[in-house]
Amino acid sequence: MSVQIGSVIKKVMEEKRVSPSELASRLGVHPGSISRIFNYKHMHSSLLQKISQVLGHDFFKYFTQDIRVERPASEKQIDELKKELDVLRKENGYLKQINELLTNKAGNTHVPDESSHEG
Repeated sequence: MSVQIGSVIKKVMEEKRVSPSELASRLGVHPGSISRIFNYKHMHSSLLQKISQVLGHDFFKYFTQDIRVERPASEKQIDELKKELDVLRKENGYLKQINELLTNKAGNTHVPDESSHEG
């Protein structure tokens, strides 16, 4: 869906009862610039940010539905590897505990010396 941002700005101005000359004054631009803005299909984000602030309206929301941001595969792979690393660290901790328990049990078990048997 393509948004003609100039017409959206004009509509919001009308709703908020802000005149073109008032908007021009708040933006610090010549009033003639505002009438040209109404015909814009696209505009620089910094100008749109200023207009959004002056009119107290988020004009960027009209574009977010068109934007699909996908993380590069490498970032997804990094996240998967971090999760796998966490699982492996937990598993390693469990194995260390088991090893310690087995070592302690083996150290506490007294194996009779065969030489002490009377035969």
